Amino acid sequence: MDRTFDFHGTLVTIKSMTCETGGIYTILYAVHPPNTGPALHVHPRGSECFYIVKGGYKFILGNKLIDVTPGDLVVVPTNTPHKFTVGNDGGEVLIISSPDLENYFSQVSSLLRTGTVTCEMESQIAQKYGQVFLESTNHWK
Repeated sequence: MDRTFDFHGTLVTIKSMTCETGGIYTILYAVHPPNTGPALHVHPRGSECFYIVKGGYKFILGNKLIDVTPGDLVVVPTNTPHKFTVGNDGGEVLIISSPDLENYFSQVSSLLRTGTVTCEMESQIAQKYGQVFLESTNHWK
């Protein structure tokens, strides 16, 4: 598996795979272009943490809207609906997430290199690896 790849225009690097953490979590580093972000989703297998390295982000976390900047940490409890939008200057974030999530990013990235990924396809892959979308996956555009 490639450790660094393009995922909908975001450069994702797998820092630690689930198999390297005893099956407990995965660590990712993402370099986001401006004004992008995922659809609203939850992680039923575990919590997710975002350490903001560069840029500004707006998070929806449950029923809260949170503005974050470098040095901030966002902790998303298990099954909490969340999404974010990257600010106008893009951003960089370190993500500690539930097990196997790196496989979602890697598989969707591989499919994007060879063709189109439908919303349904991406939702199925996401669910297989512990991410459940709560709205359309027509995101990262």
